[in-house]
Amino acid sequence: MSNFWQKLNKPIITATPMAGITDTAWRQLCKKWGADVVYTEFVSVDALFYDSKKTLQMLAYKASEQPVIAQIFGKRSELYPKAAKLIEQLGFAGVDINFGCPAKKVAGHGGGICLLRDMETVKKIVANTIEAVTIPVSIKSRISLNAIIGAPEKGKITALDLLDALKEYPLSAVIIHGRTYETPFTGPVDLEMLKKLREKFTQGIFLINGSFQSIESVVADLAYTKADGIALARSLYGQPWLFKQIKDYIQTGHYTEITWPEIKATAIEHAHLLYESKGPKGFQEMRKHLLFYVKGHPQAAELRYNLVRVTTPIEVEKIFAEI
Repeated sequence: MSNFWQKLNKPIITATPMAGITDTAWRQLCKKWGADVVYTEFVSVDALFYDSKKTLQMLAYKASEQPVIAQIFGKRSELYPKAAKLIEQLGFAGVDINFGCPAKKVAGHGGGICLLRDMETVKKIVANTIEAVTIPVSIKSRISLNAIIGAPEKGKITALDLLDALKEYPLSAVIIHGRTYETPFTGPVDLEMLKKLREKFTQGIFLINGSFQSIESVVADLAYTKADGIALARSLYGQPWLFKQIKDYIQTGHYTEITWPEIKATAIEHAHLLYESKGPKGFQEMRKHLLFYVKGHPQAAELRYNLVRVTTPIEVEKIFAEI
């Protein structure tokens, strides 16, 4: 098996799967700004098993995105072999299994992070996926969840338990978000737990997630946890240049602030890439990205008013040309 993970320079800086965000346009931008690895939006194994055309469209990618990984989720272990084989046939560099999503539409039905309450199914999913393909298989999860819903006093299931359950399987990489299922996006990240998980997982690449506070803090967190790299998520909203800034800081101790002309150029390029891949109807998705790009600008209110109405990249260009 060719494992691209082992060929990457460390620390590895990647983007994580985010629904409604990490489409091909976004991934192309992230790669341009220095992402080592990018991921698709997470897709359902059920949809892949039943040949959903809409889901297959979500897996469209450009060669410039490689190495690009498809992330899949679902609780039916018997569906994973077909889904994983399809991903391999489509030319993806790897397949990632979602054991961390806290969203109601996933976890609420027993998938994502809630699969950790059924470790036998977790093991079957991983075994079935690894046996089905020759590309690297990785997983993404969180540090813990309550063993029983709504009963924290009954104890927790942790990512340490997950790694123990999967120790016999040759996982190529693991990404762990440093928060729990119950506090998915707010509050401090448990760096102590991430450090323990790094010590336990030695057979592959270990990436931390959720800890981004600043470019400087990334270096400190990597040093403390001894992780092989960091997977960026919501910190990237409107800031795909973070990859370059982090790498510059790691290499030289300095990084350059992004100028307003660079922000405008990136937003316009993003708009054209998204229009190219999704057409007029899908272009409405660009509006949320544009709001991220102008956050903090002195004329943000005026820009937001105009940008939430755009229907083409040309309109985006005209709005930015006036600022």
